[in-house]
Amino acid sequence: MGYLKLPESLREELAKEYGLLLTGSPEDNAARAIELFMRKRPPKVIVVGDFTLKSLINRGFVPDLAVYDRKTKRSGFNNIDLPPSFMVKNPPGTITDEAFSAIRAALGSGARTSICVEGEEDLLSIPAILLSPTGSVVLYGMPDRGMVLVEADEETKSRVRSMLDRFERVE
Repeated sequence: MGYLKLPESLREELAKEYGLLLTGSPEDNAARAIELFMRKRPPKVIVVGDFTLKSLINRGFVPDLAVYDRKTKRSGFNNIDLPPSFMVKNPPGTITDEAFSAIRAALGSGARTSICVEGEEDLLSIPAILLSPTGSVVLYGMPDRGMVLVEADEETKSRVRSMLDRFERVE
């Protein structure tokens, strides 16, 4: 199976937040995110990242799709008490076909699902935005900055699609 490789030219662009940046304590950010979910009632809530996921679970919220790698800032983080529905390989700086397919299957399943990644889940918010139903919300962590909440509307999906077109395809 192949993968998409992040080109150096996109690294700086991907370091920017493309949604609402929630700053403050993880607990406050989780509470604000949950409040927004309850108000907006998006078709799907997708969370990418262990620390962000753990903050929501601590508040009693389990997303429709959770994507985690049991690491935070590349260090071990085994505090996720959510059995994986899928196990995928996704090396740093890539989006594997396997991870892309698992996200597609998870979002199409109609059930709450989780994907445990062997490697790194950082870039998987991109296919999550692209593949989620319009109006869904993707929440991911920005280390040392907070959490980013992105609504998967047509404009955001278009921007993500154009970014993916700039990734290098490797077979």
